[in-house]
Amino acid sequence: MISHSNNKLKKYSHQFNCMTTPCEVQLYAADAKSADKVARLIEKNTRRLEKKYNFFSDDSLIAKINNREQAIVNIDKETHHVLSLVRTLSATTQGCFDITVGTLKQCIKQTTVAKIEACRARLTPFIGADKWRLTEKSLHFSNEFVKLDLGGVIKEFAVDQAGEIAKNENMAALINFGGDIYVNGNKPDGSPFNVAIKNPKNPQENIAILQLSNQGLTTSAHYERSTLVEGKSYSHIINSNSSNASSSSKTNDKVSNTSAILSATVISHSVLTSGIYSTSLMVNANLVIEGDINVVMIDEELRLHQNIF
Repeated sequence: MISHSNNKLKKYSHQFNCMTTPCEVQLYAADAKSADKVARLIEKNTRRLEKKYNFFSDDSLIAKINNREQAIVNIDKETHHVLSLVRTLSATTQGCFDITVGTLKQCIKQTTVAKIEACRARLTPFIGADKWRLTEKSLHFSNEFVKLDLGGVIKEFAVDQAGEIAKNENMAALINFGGDIYVNGNKPDGSPFNVAIKNPKNPQENIAILQLSNQGLTTSAHYERSTLVEGKSYSHIINSNSSNASSSSKTNDKVSNTSAILSATVISHSVLTSGIYSTSLMVNANLVIEGDINVVMIDEELRLHQNIF
């Protein structure tokens, strides 16, 4: 854990664009050379992950997995590690988070609502956590149609790795990749970092401020990305499980049954964990989330539902 109390440290900022989002690395270092070294390592690793796991690139590992000719695909240790984390966390979301929804992504290319819905209806039977499994060095599929999409995983994993790079250099940092944030340590004066939650009805405004130290934060919201077809908006968050609406939650008493949740912010020990849960809460706001994880949800009346006290 970083616990600097040194006013000689200065803040250095490094920006770049990667994974279709602006990325910013704020580092507290004794000099620009040290900060630049860490920032460049973070950017290099982030670009490596983008190239490796880009769903839309024909040259990526994910493309090779999804365009497989055999039911079994050999994978490297890093991919096995990522998929193991995803499988473990996804199992706790009751089907709300499912990387096989990549199978349905192709449907949005259709030109009418009727064609999109028909495409989804045709492919939905081929998705689900039971359609893939891991062995020590391989990935196994139950059918030829299922495609994996790590779009809701790899950016978060990249932020976690960026935090590790800063931590290995004993450098306090705030990593922000398009709102996926990891904070390593505290500011030089010992105070935590302040991170804002956006107003989901007006993302240019902040609705709350949270203090973070050695934590990861993500916010999921339908306003972030959507596609409009014949007047119908299709969110980038796809619900692959329509049977999860009856679940209960530790925050049930705070969530109105008549007010839709517009955004969900989750704070945990890692950005990957936060990202999976914040996405899942947008599918089912009544999802049970165990452990030392903090949640802030905002409904359509801009009321906050939280377990942070």
